[in-house]
Amino acid sequence: MWIDADQCKGMKLCLVRHGEAVERTGRLNDSWRYLTLSGRESFRKNSLKALKQGLAPDLILTSPLVRAVQTAEILAQAIAYVGPLEVAEELAPGFDMTTFGTVLGRLERCRELVLVGHEPDLGMLAGQLLGRKDALPLKKGAILSLKLDAELLVPATFRWLVAGNKVRTDLAEVAD
Repeated sequence: MWIDADQCKGMKLCLVRHGEAVERTGRLNDSWRYLTLSGRESFRKNSLKALKQGLAPDLILTSPLVRAVQTAEILAQAIAYVGPLEVAEELAPGFDMTTFGTVLGRLERCRELVLVGHEPDLGMLAGQLLGRKDALPLKKGAILSLKLDAELLVPATFRWLVAGNKVRTDLAEVAD
């Protein structure tokens, strides 16, 4: 594969879909849509569940869209994250395996990376990394943790998924 295996050796990767945002309207540009109050509260709870699962990233990267930045900020606060929280233009809608490789190529060695973005992009990436034939759709505010294989020649390992009120630790429990 074209991604540097040493760069990803044993890396934990969390894919985070932004929380529930205000509805699209003709008066509000999509990039400026912000999280609803219930979206903020729900995601804060999911963040605390992820913390209990051991989430401890070295780096959080977020899409530049307001709802994703707000989601990343809530996550950082909930888990008492003190590292860099950076906007990555590549995580805007249209993010895919190629741009994932670009993002990884810019990083120093990283034990655990969080990417905050959008559907269907994150679900398609998750499906590809898990070696599935289809996407693994993520609900709003979901946090998916994977472990990347040292060589990236076999699928990533599913670690856990926080979505809604549940923590799933078995990929077979995750509804398609």
